[in-house]
Formats: sequence, structure tokens, C-alpha cells
Amino acid sequence: MWLALGLAAFVLIGWAIGEAWISAIGSAEREAMETLAEHRTEPWITLARAITWAGSASVLVPLGAACCLLLARAGMSRPAWTLALSLAGAIVISDLVKLLTSRPRPPVEHLQAVTGSSWPSGHATQACAFWLALAFALSGPVSRGVARVCVLGALLLALGVAWSRVYLGVHYPSDVVAGLVLGGGWAVFVARVLSARARP
Repeated sequence: MWLALGLAAFVLIGWAIGEAWISAIGSAEREAMETLAEHRTEPWITLARAITWAGSASVLVPLGAACCLLLARAGMSRPAWTLALSLAGAIVISDLVKLLTSRPRPPVEHLQAVTGSSWPSGHATQACAFWLALAFALSGPVSRGVARVCVLGALLLALGVAWSRVYLGVHYPSDVVAGLVLGGGWAVFVARVLSARARP
């Protein structure tokens, strides 16, 4: 029940913030995107196209399934559920918020094929939720120092995905910030709920 309520809350929060931000920001982000598009270079474009796959559902869903299977076989059922629910919920949240806000994509050349609206970034939402949940799963059997490195690595990878979406011209900066907050917040929420359930 808590997970369902939390999912609904994240969708409503994402929609409400999106509506408020989009109506208030004016043309500032459009101008920033146009300036960025004028200064893109081929090496950075290549890097962005490579990094962006770390947030793609077509990569994360099969990777997540394999990780969940390995975790379950290792007797780590709760981390497996945390990972699965974090990724699935992140996909649902980003898709529903996109439908509710319907923000047009930036008016610059898109260097990757996209569908749907712009707010929030699905790649950023999924990347932050998945990699953070995976870091939580791997943090269990290791020392606190290694656990912190895992979480830091997950956040850096999610930030890389967020940057790539802006650089490729398919999202505004606020889209990816919203995705990082929604995805990261959802992963933490799922981990806490499942952890509370596991306590006697």
C-alpha cells in the first residue's frame, strides 16, 4: 500500500512542479539550449551518445532483470525487489508525468530519436533510480567506505546521463534535474519501505 501511495505522490509532485516551472520560466531555457546547440562538437556528441545508453529502458530493463536474478540466487531477495521496484516505478512515474505535463521538446536539432514530451527526462529518472538502487544492493555486503563509493559512482553515472540528454538537444536542463530528483527520491523511498517491512 505504501508503495502505491508513494508512486501516486511522486507522479502528482512531478506534475505539479512541472506545471509551475514551465509556466514561470519563460524563454530562458530555450535560449540556453539554442546557445548550447551552436557550440556542440563531434567528440562531445560521440561521448554523449555513448553515455546516454546508461539511462535507456532498452538497456536497463534486461540488465535489471539479470541483476535481480543474480541477487535472488545469492539470497538477497530484498535488494532484488528494491532494484526491480525502483526501475519499474521510475518508468511509470516518468511516463505518467510526461502525459500530464506535455512539455514540447527543445526547439533545436535532436541528435537522438525521441518520442513523448520533454518533462521529466525519462532517461535521467530511470538512470538515477536504477543505478542508485543497484548501489544500495551492492552496499549491503561491503564496508561503509565501499558503499559510499558505490553510491557516489551511481550518482555520477546518473549525472552523466542527465548531461547527455541536454547535450543531445532532447531535453531542457530542468527536465533532467526533475528526472534525477524523481528517480533518486523514488529509489530511496522504495529502499526505506522495504527495509522497514523487513524489520521484526
